[in-house]
Amino acid sequence: MKKKVVSLLLAAAMTTAALAGCGSSNGSSSSDASTGADSTSATSASASTDGEKKDAAGEKIAMITDSGDITDESFNQITWETVCAYGDANGVEYEYYKPAEDTDEERINSIDLAVSEGATVVVMPGYLFGPAIAEEQDTYPDVTFIAVDVTEGDIVKNGKAVDLGKNVYICSFEEEQAGYLAGYAAVKDGYTSLGFLGGIAVPAVIRFGYGYVQGINAAAEEDGVDVNVKYYYGGQFYGDDSITARMEGWYADGTQVVFACGGGIWTSALDAAETHDGKVIGVDVDQRSKIGERCLTSAMKGHQQRSGFLLQRKLL
Repeated sequence: MKKKVVSLLLAAAMTTAALAGCGSSNGSSSSDASTGADSTSATSASASTDGEKKDAAGEKIAMITDSGDITDESFNQITWETVCAYGDANGVEYEYYKPAEDTDEERINSIDLAVSEGATVVVMPGYLFGPAIAEEQDTYPDVTFIAVDVTEGDIVKNGKAVDLGKNVYICSFEEEQAGYLAGYAAVKDGYTSLGFLGGIAVPAVIRFGYGYVQGINAAAEEDGVDVNVKYYYGGQFYGDDSITARMEGWYADGTQVVFACGGGIWTSALDAAETHDGKVIGVDVDQRSKIGERCLTSAMKGHQQRSGFLLQRKLL
């Protein structure tokens, strides 16, 4: 049977998706996935298990959160949990810092604070850190910067691309693969009215959505069924009343499953799903612990494994 996806909103937006992770000559890879803080610049929170743990080389890992926090049930949290696990297993002190505002200036201030407090490795999740890395990599040549979910194209200063420093290591993911499997599985499970709720239309979210619809289409063709797909970007990485209302409209109109792709935006999909007996697909990490029985599956991309690999590679 031929094409069976019969309704796709905002399909044109998906065609801008990039289908491969970036490469680099020295420090990038692609994967098939407050104590003493100045309140005007950043906050930090110590999380060493005993407050004194350091390895023989005196290393200290600092994680800087992006616009979210370490309880977002998404990439900030999984990055932090990876840092904690690595630090505990290897006797390395670790700490996290949350910028006071969602700005490049405050992300830079957080890095400055972390380094002033002894950080030798700074871990940063998300493309928002590109300008901060461009600014700080030469300022601190002896500090290792690890950026997850960041591509070379994100490393810009005053709007212009900047070469990666030898102390910078970045990785990105092929999110379309995980998205494809989620869409394919949903149709194979018998669902024929699906939705995609993206956060901000950044490349990683777009890739998830692109793969999701391609997987839906492939399964629909194999099974000879018609599948309806709704597609929407909320423009933010958190849920709110307006997004919940839109999701309620989708479920009331017959949507059975929504792939909620973008930080905490899943809360709006879940609230609506509970009202209308619908299902939700999680993203980045296994979100079943939060979504509960409404979770059909989660599109995971190996974030924890890649972060741990980079830490091990640069510290051991």
